[in-house]
Amino acid sequence: MGKVAVCILFLVAPLVSQRFVTSAPPAAATSPVFEASAGYTYLVLDTPSQQRVGLSGVDANGFVDFNSRWGMMVDSSYARTGNVLGTGHSGNVLSFLIGPVFYPVDFGNTRIFVHTLAGVSLVNSAVPVKGTYYLGGTVTRFSYAIGGGVERTIAGPLAMRVGADYLRTTFADSSAAMQFQNNVRFVTGFVFRFGNR
Repeated sequence: MGKVAVCILFLVAPLVSQRFVTSAPPAAATSPVFEASAGYTYLVLDTPSQQRVGLSGVDANGFVDFNSRWGMMVDSSYARTGNVLGTGHSGNVLSFLIGPVFYPVDFGNTRIFVHTLAGVSLVNSAVPVKGTYYLGGTVTRFSYAIGGGVERTIAGPLAMRVGADYLRTTFADSSAAMQFQNNVRFVTGFVFRFGNR
């Protein structure tokens, strides 16, 4: 009798358990989404003399979105000006940064992002010393950026991205001592998405 009860249990258990299985289809597996962006950048460069210099240039970056909230960003930008603080010396900043991206808010075709990036920046600039004399040169040091922005899908895989960063770089003051620079960078560009998010 015990063997018959166990057999009935094994036959009936799968039938009873089907009542508790939902009819929802299984979740589709998601794969990373790759994005590439290129556009314009405007950099407000802080100088050791506490004056600001505006530089214009280009920005290019790549993204890997692992899911709807997290991704990774590789950023490179180049901005220049023809005359730094009336010295006649041109100035430019070249940056290569990488770091995580977080998307806290998503409104359908529009999403907000924040990022923290770190890497290297090359600053070629000049600092007035006395009269018409100035100290010019190039400094390459560790750099980082903290910022965010908005991305909006235009059509299909094409989107537009607008953002701003606090960018930390290094350059020399008039005594050739290294000083941190607290810069602000604005970026706008078009994004092409390889895959669906």
